[in-house]
Amino acid sequence: MKTFEKIAKRYALTSSYYKHRQMGCPDTLAEIYDYLQQHGELPFRYEGDNWSYDAMCERQKRPGVYLSQYLTPDRTARQMAALAVRYFDNDSRIVDACCGTGQLTRALIAEGGHPSAIIGIDTNPRSTRRTPVPTRLPPHPLIGLTLDRQPVPIYERLYPPLDAMQMRFEEIDFRCENIIANPPFETAACILFFDWLTKVQRSGDYAVLLLPHGFIDKQRPKAIQETMRHFLIHYRTSMQEPFARTNCRAEIAVLERL
Repeated sequence: MKTFEKIAKRYALTSSYYKHRQMGCPDTLAEIYDYLQQHGELPFRYEGDNWSYDAMCERQKRPGVYLSQYLTPDRTARQMAALAVRYFDNDSRIVDACCGTGQLTRALIAEGGHPSAIIGIDTNPRSTRRTPVPTRLPPHPLIGLTLDRQPVPIYERLYPPLDAMQMRFEEIDFRCENIIANPPFETAACILFFDWLTKVQRSGDYAVLLLPHGFIDKQRPKAIQETMRHFLIHYRTSMQEPFARTNCRAEIAVLERL
């Protein structure tokens, strides 16, 4: 845990904290969490109820979106979690793929999901930390996978006793009966994600996904439709709220593996 001196003058998170942040003050989400544990308050003024999401959005203002970090807004996360409750097999585990800081995990818990053990798995090819593929899965209903190593530490801390692992999608070969995810939006990365879905899901398994608008209708590259023939679309609707740092349009889809 990194130690911090208490900040005498706290700026508001929105539009102020990262603009005026001094050297040595918390920057990353993990550092903000450390500060919270040490001083019993956040390093900025904040009146909301989801500081990790709002801080991540504020932190993106200057560097911009990195590695498809189109953060799932609260209302969209709740809508996806409700669909998961409706379509998923309650007796099987839920995989929160590309879990980031846990927006969808948070919504699943609010809908009654039990967070007794979530494993975050990082598929960032530039990640240097490697975690062995588990030979045994935890006997719990929720598992989380994350694309980016930066949110992993805060994900573990926000949802104890959860674990996070970092590895490529193709290294994961256990069955994922129920998947909820906001996967990467770049076409090649999204195709790779769907190819992974076909390998880890069997007939009758479900996925609730936040996707680039119209992606599943694209005829080019051909790999999209070659992959989509393995799925039945049960539900789809346009996302009704914007992402924080991009104008990219998205839609929610519920897919069943054929």
